[in-house]
Amino acid sequence: MLEKYASFCYDQIGVYALEFVDYFKDLRPQLVFVGSLFILCTVLSLMMGLSGFILGITLSIVLPTGVLVATYLYPAIVIKQRASEIRDSLPFATMYMATLAGTGTSMSEVFRNMAEVKQYGEVSKEAEKISKDVETFGMDMSKALQRAAERTPSENFKDLMWGMNHAMTSGGSMKSFLQERSQTLMKDYQRRIESFSEQLSLLVEMYITVVIVGSIVFTSMSAVMSSFTSMSGEFIVLIQILAMFVGLPLVSGMFILMVRGMAPGGIR
Repeated sequence: MLEKYASFCYDQIGVYALEFVDYFKDLRPQLVFVGSLFILCTVLSLMMGLSGFILGITLSIVLPTGVLVATYLYPAIVIKQRASEIRDSLPFATMYMATLAGTGTSMSEVFRNMAEVKQYGEVSKEAEKISKDVETFGMDMSKALQRAAERTPSENFKDLMWGMNHAMTSGGSMKSFLQERSQTLMKDYQRRIESFSEQLSLLVEMYITVVIVGSIVFTSMSAVMSSFTSMSGEFIVLIQILAMFVGLPLVSGMFILMVRGMAPGGIR
């Protein structure tokens, strides 16, 4: 029955709707929320009245948010966090590579040594992949650098790889290039630390307002509403428990992920 109805809807407006799909890609999370909000509130309102309507709002906020974080936001945050870790370690790693290049060390040995120095985190992992491409798979250094630039999530590391490839193929000084790039990356790192300190102050104020003050206001309002509606005290307690033990940890977790995604790696 549902398949027939879906086919009927698609035949009527599907062709026209597909032309506008690309305009609504960024609104998918919001549309999921609105759809679940409407369906849950309607069904529970018919079954339980006003109490069902309130429960529908609570569930439509908690469930889509949890699914959104688990399947859509978290992978993107992990990728962004890895790119951030590469970006934050890159100034120091570039200084190290400049020192090795200044001693006449070959580029394959530079990346092999970089892979062994674990203090550079994700940059060391990227260097290990480059070293394997050269020593295990027999790639030439230029091809290995191009491959590293294509697979990395960090724009800074990608620019560094292409710059090193250009310096190597054009016969330029690798030491001079790495020294200049490390100074540029270090200045950018300092600017980002200053910017993050300002953003963190704003996030702390938001967290206090939304989580701490918001939970107090919600608890007080739900208790007051019980005196104006037919909802039982047990139901009010259930709503409060869901808000405190499900909603608050979920919101707190989202703030933690947000801060970790924004924070420079050196101050995590």
